Amino acid sequence: MVRDGFEMVMAAADDIEVVGTADSLEAGRKLIADLQPDVVVCDFMLPDGSGAEIAESVSSEHTKVLIVTGADDRRAVEAAVASGCAGFVSKGRSAQDLLGAVRSVAGGAAVFPANLLAAVTQPGSEPRSSDLTKRELEILQLLARARNAEEIATDLFLSVHTVRNHIRAVLTKLEARSQLEALVTGIRQGLVTIDMGDGQ
Repeated sequence: MVRDGFEMVMAAADDIEVVGTADSLEAGRKLIADLQPDVVVCDFMLPDGSGAEIAESVSSEHTKVLIVTGADDRRAVEAAVASGCAGFVSKGRSAQDLLGAVRSVAGGAAVFPANLLAAVTQPGSEPRSSDLTKRELEILQLLARARNAEEIATDLFLSVHTVRNHIRAVLTKLEARSQLEALVTGIRQGLVTIDMGDGQ
């Protein structure tokens, strides 16, 4: 029922094409390998595993994984971050919020409910180990506001190419697989802050 509901919501959007659906981790992996979608929307709880395992198995940087979680499932959030997911959205949000999250992830932004992200991070809990430049710190803070590369480029009067280079540098220096993981590391190192208006 959850899968059918996701499909109905997204199929009704003019700018989103549903290219396939799957009912298990194994079937999902096969479809992703065959179809190479832009975004995978995946429930955290699957009959044969978890949505986080989907993200771990995606080898293409082109495909982003968006996990749908329970309203306060800390375990799912931690797994989503560790697996390299592009973001997560609560099942308690509206259909329009889900569509917005899909569009944001497709556009290159990290998507997260700020209250859930805050629940799994503790500012200053990790020592600072990065050597981010002032510009990279500025861009990391904008990522924490759920901005994508195009929006950051507009905000900072930079080219999108330059912003993407900075984002890659941030991920490398923080040893992060995704922007979401970079945000968590940045928060734990006290490099960046989020407020409850950020994310989705």
